[in-house]
Amino acid sequence: MLKNIIGRLIRKQEEVTGESADFMRNLYEASPRGFWRFVLFVPMSRHRGTLPVDAVSAVRIAAVHAEDCGPCLQTVIKLSLDAGAAPRLLRAAVEENPAAMDEETRLAFEFARHLVARDPRAEDLRHAVEQRWGKAGICEIALAIASTRVFPTVKRAMGYGQACQRAVIAGEETDATLKEPRAA
Repeated sequence: MLKNIIGRLIRKQEEVTGESADFMRNLYEASPRGFWRFVLFVPMSRHRGTLPVDAVSAVRIAAVHAEDCGPCLQTVIKLSLDAGAAPRLLRAAVEENPAAMDEETRLAFEFARHLVARDPRAEDLRHAVEQRWGKAGICEIALAIASTRVFPTVKRAMGYGQACQRAVIAGEETDATLKEPRAA
């Protein structure tokens, strides 16, 4: 019976993300306790509070760029579209084109991009982010980055990481192929 519940949970994850969750099946087979800890983590990865949906989606794209996982990028895009993010802003984030973003999305994206690159310019943007969204906004960006990076790390460690995949947004391929992120 427990195996049936697990199977349904994993199939639901695949329906929601549009990507294979075979890594979760293998995680359960190899480490049932680890699997349950991971499942408890999933809701945190979808947290959204203070930031507009476009801004938090751009943050997640910046984080997944740093991890170079094509299927994870596609998952972030699908979940962002399902949450109401604008395809043009997702495209701008995937193509690393901040000039095509509105001011809020650009601020969140640039802050995240510098953070994941460990670029000291992130400190210059922290004050602007806090002015716009308060400490709650800083926390939301931190959680979005950290949680987004967990999935590619787990998948890569288990042999499921894939890179160099064209992203599709609202049925259209982007001009960018996920590889190493451009220098900020």
